[in-house]
Amino acid sequence: MMEQAQEVAVALARLRQHGYLPAAGVRVGDVERTAEGAGRRVHVIDDGNGGSLLVLGWRGAEPAASPQPPRLARRALTRKETRALIVVYALLNDPRTNRAAVTTAQVLATVELLMARPGNSWVLPALQGSLPRAGLLAVTDGGWCPGPTMHAWDASTRDVMTHAARHLWQHPNWPEIPDA
Repeated sequence: MMEQAQEVAVALARLRQHGYLPAAGVRVGDVERTAEGAGRRVHVIDDGNGGSLLVLGWRGAEPAASPQPPRLARRALTRKETRALIVVYALLNDPRTNRAAVTTAQVLATVELLMARPGNSWVLPALQGSLPRAGLLAVTDGGWCPGPTMHAWDASTRDVMTHAARHLWQHPNWPEIPDA
């Protein structure tokens, strides 16, 4: 019994640290119940390779950061990382296309069309580092697809991202975005 509790505690610790982990070998029901008791929610999503991933989220919308100590560590994105994420999200969810993934070249071309200057210095570090590390993007054949954390977004987060993407879709240069 003590071993089971330790396994669950280790799984939750790994979820808190990484945001997601493979479900294989994890006592999913026990982890879900324990997370629920702490006000968290464990989402089980398909990993795209025939397996499942566990993604740690909140029961409702993510609570606001507390100004009082002790503060929980947050994996906040910088402004430039957030911009890169919005561009990728807009490309993936463009209503005039049916993209399952986007390439780095598409993201860079989009940024250059929308901003009239290259974004290599901030897009590449976000695509190759912080966004995949946060589970927001995942590498796929030929580019980037939604990561486990993006798959587990709540409705309010999706609404905010769709609102931001809508602004990009309304940009006069958006129709020139390359499909491949």
